[in-house]
Amino acid sequence: MKKTCKLIFITIAVAAGLLSSACKKTPSKIATGSKMYFGVAIQPGDLLDENKAKFLAENFNAIVPENTMKMVNIRPTKTLWNFSDMDKMVEFAQKNKMKIRGHTFIWHQQNSTIVNQIKSREDAFALIEENITKIMTRYKGKIADYDVANEIFNDDGTFRKSLWYKWCGTDLYEEAFRMARKADPDAKLFLNDYSHEEAGTPKAEAFYNFVKSMVEKGVPIDGVGFQTHLCTDYGLNEEALRKNIRRFADLGLEVQFTEIDIRMKTPAAEADVAKQKEMYETLMRVLKTEPNVSTYMTWGYTDATSWVPATFHGYGDAHLFDKDLKAKPVFGSLVEMMKK
Repeated sequence: MKKTCKLIFITIAVAAGLLSSACKKTPSKIATGSKMYFGVAIQPGDLLDENKAKFLAENFNAIVPENTMKMVNIRPTKTLWNFSDMDKMVEFAQKNKMKIRGHTFIWHQQNSTIVNQIKSREDAFALIEENITKIMTRYKGKIADYDVANEIFNDDGTFRKSLWYKWCGTDLYEEAFRMARKADPDAKLFLNDYSHEEAGTPKAEAFYNFVKSMVEKGVPIDGVGFQTHLCTDYGLNEEALRKNIRRFADLGLEVQFTEIDIRMKTPAAEADVAKQKEMYETLMRVLKTEPNVSTYMTWGYTDATSWVPATFHGYGDAHLFDKDLKAKPVFGSLVEMMKK
């Protein structure tokens, strides 16, 4: 009898332990429960490692392809479409109930050799329409949001003189949104850029005014992306950020933080680490208190594979996990903020 009771007790204890483990709320589940998206930019290789894929699914509830959907990768030549990597990302997102953002159709970089064949305005329009229609039709109902155009402004607020601007001016940017709406009426469409987060700068004002004109013309735009590639040297003006967010809300538009990272001089001083944590927390606090902000996407997750050091010499340590994939204190702080 004693052995039977002991066995029953052990069985119940083991079952309780398994139930506790199964019910443990991961950061991904916490974000979903808070009705927000806490996401990350990934590369195809991230999904080849089973442990890394599990890590991503447990810690984030949204993903965006860092480079996979850019023209040079998804359509390297006129006749070759490479959907393999993108298909795997979409499958991974669906399997783990994650939102996936599409990035991007129009950019001044990472275009394939097809663009060399553009000889006229009509050629440029036709190429973009073909790309948008092909990709959005394939992933209709699977990809939730798209950055239709990316980084079309210079820092001084003038339009970037890209090959797209050369051939089409700003008409292509507006028409691309109409093409995208036609291809997938249910997908949300965004204009994405960097260094326009705080109202009052030349770029922020130019970006806002262009988007406002799009809305007034009836262009089907659903929101704007604030990339938020930030630096502890400059800090973050929360008041100016909120002012900017609210004027987009007045236009009926959603705001997403689409490419967050916060770099600092390396090796990092304690003051910079504290400043970085404060800035990450400010963005989360703003998201939690501004109704039209829904998404908190980081541009990568580990300092081991960061784009920052190669682009900003002497800077780094910009992400939520260190080079050994160990969570920094700021990550735990963000998770706690998501619960509130």
